[in-house]
Amino acid sequence: MQHTGSSQQINTSPNETDICSSDLINIISYPCLNFREYVERLNEIYLLGITHVLLAGKTKIGKISIAGKGCVSIVLKVKSRNKICALKIRRTDANRDTMRREAYFHEIANSVGVGPKLYSFSKNIMMMEFADGHSIIDWIKRQDITVAEVREVVISILKQCYKLDMAHLDHGELSCLDHHVVISNSNTVKIIDFESSSTQRKLCNVTAAAQSLFLSGFISSRIGGLIHLLEREKIIQLLKIYKRDQSKNNFDNVLGIVY
Repeated sequence: MQHTGSSQQINTSPNETDICSSDLINIISYPCLNFREYVERLNEIYLLGITHVLLAGKTKIGKISIAGKGCVSIVLKVKSRNKICALKIRRTDANRDTMRREAYFHEIANSVGVGPKLYSFSKNIMMMEFADGHSIIDWIKRQDITVAEVREVVISILKQCYKLDMAHLDHGELSCLDHHVVISNSNTVKIIDFESSSTQRKLCNVTAAAQSLFLSGFISSRIGGLIHLLEREKIIQLLKIYKRDQSKNNFDNVLGIVY
């Protein structure tokens, strides 16, 4: 699921509605309206100090614009205690009974400086820093993008992936960066959505992201057209070496792909 960085001071906007609005009943208990579930979620939301939802985002449920929608949850842009935040709400048809496991993984990522800051969570809710920016696909399509910017962002993504590897947390979905990386206007990178993460799987954050950045798909073709990369076989060799031994030296060699 994609949602778009940092906490912002509130500006009055006409495109907002009270959290108790009847327009939000089907959103808060999405996709199957259940009044008991709605009341339970609304009570959890109240405890977080959330007063309004900002009707913003590319995703729509009916006529309501939201920040994001995935298989497990939906994301709303909300106001809470003088901040703008992202509110992640568990879907009523989710394949899990609680958001607490995802929150646990998110806290591990935060402990090494990765991901939007998690503020609070409960059974059905996670409230976090709002990742404000562009998907990596939209960002890399910019016509005015520079070589220095591309290197900066690619290195930031890989360094954050290495931090996750060292924290023994596998994100699980970084081979599809478009849905899991948000880049701000100042080129700050946020890796988002830890709902498929695990501390038990083989760690492949760096190698999965590098596959998308250097070896296959639109992102890699665009990067390869903007900056000089090592030959494909050399990239594959460096990633195989890192996969066998995730040492700092081997990671630095992976970073060398973009230098």
